[in-house]
Amino acid sequence: MSKKERWVPLWVVPTLMIMAIGTVWLRLTIVKTTYAINESDKMIRELQQTLEQTRLKVTALRSPRRLEGIARTQFGWTPPHSEQVIYLHSIKKKNDESIAQ
Repeated sequence: MSKKERWVPLWVVPTLMIMAIGTVWLRLTIVKTTYAINESDKMIRELQQTLEQTRLKVTALRSPRRLEGIARTQFGWTPPHSEQVIYLHSIKKKNDESIAQ
């Protein structure tokens, strides 16, 4: 074999080195980005679960049965007597009569 056949241009080795380093850097960047995305997805799932639990708690706390129980036990409230009840349609009739006069 002659020297001409074995000779490699000088620019080939640095070019191959740059390409190898670039490939490794690119793969590391992809791995880091994938890890960050997975962590974000995990956080989103946890926050969605917390939101759902909080909504369930709010619903339970707003329950009319629970509120009535608190009103009776803590505040001593009782259902109103019939003379304490005011019906809205009777108020409207009274207002209409007073306007007509």
